[in-house]
Order: sequence, then structure tokens, then C-alpha cells
Amino acid sequence: MKKVLIVAVLVLTAVLMAGPVFAAAGGTTIDGSLVFATEPIGGYDSTVGIGVGALIDMAGRMKSSSKDMKLGIRADMTYFDWDGHFYGIDVSYQRLMFFGGPRLTFQPGGKSAIAPYVEGGLELGYGKAEVVVPGLGKASSTEIDLGLAGGGGVDFALAKNVKLGVSGRLHLIADSFLTLAVTVGVEF
Repeated sequence: MKKVLIVAVLVLTAVLMAGPVFAAAGGTTIDGSLVFATEPIGGYDSTVGIGVGALIDMAGRMKSSSKDMKLGIRADMTYFDWDGHFYGIDVSYQRLMFFGGPRLTFQPGGKSAIAPYVEGGLELGYGKAEVVVPGLGKASSTEIDLGLAGGGGVDFALAKNVKLGVSGRLHLIADSFLTLAVTVGVEF
């Protein structure tokens, strides 16, 4: 668990340090999310995780001709902690997910307060399962998985630089699951 926390802090630091670099060119959003996740395997409970991410608007950098659609690159990191019960034995499962891929946002007229989008990409998951067996002790196992994730959502403009988003994503990775997220972001 200590290693997962260290990796999460390092990635968060890198995202926060990289934000101003991309923000200088404009069109970068840094956000935080509260994410509901379904069970990855039967027997686990659903959980709520937290995440941080960045969206880099590529339309301005590529001189896109369409004002109704914008292409962006999305990267985020989310942490989940599931609890499970198997044959009377408690099991915990933590997973740190890294996502990266393109996002296509639809904005009729180029500037709209409501912006639906679709996204997809690669996902890297670091998972750790831990079981405590009464009388026998504790055992744990870690794994790193590569998979695909995709989904969509809607961003709502709350103020000039503040967005509220709602999204859903399917994670096709070992022990696949679904997530629903509420995100608050600041655009630079």
C-alpha cells in the first residue's frame, strides 16, 4: 500500500507540474473526480474512488477547421479500494488506474455551455489483493495489467474557466468494471 501511495503522489506531482507548461499554450483543463465503480469480480462490493486528470485541447494547436468538434488528449489517474467476502473470508483489492487517449468533444457553434464527448484509449492498472485468513495470517498479491477503456460524458460550463462533468467509462482490463464519475475542472 505504501508503494501505491508513493506512485500516486509522484504522478499527481508530475500532472500538476506539467499543467502550467501546457497551460501556457491555452486550452488545458486540470480536474479532480469522484468516481463510483462497480464490482470487478462477483463477491466484491461497489466502491467510490478519487482521481485527477488533464485534458489538452489539440484543436487550437492543429488549426482545426471544424468549430463544432474539438479533439483533445485525455490522461488521468484513479485510485479504487474494493472490499470483498468469499466463503466468510474478507478480501481487499486496491487498484491504481492510469488512462490515456483521445477525446472528441461536440460543441455546436464552437462555444456552448454544454459539451458532450466520447473518449477511448489505453489503460494501465496496478492492482493489489490482500486476504486475511483467521488463524493463518495475511497474504497479498500484486499485478500490472494493460487494457482498453472507453466511454463518454457531458461537461457543463459553470463559469468562464470552471467545468462540471458527468461521465461513464467501461474498463476492459483484467477483472473488467464500469465507472461513473463527477468531475470538477479548471481550464487554463
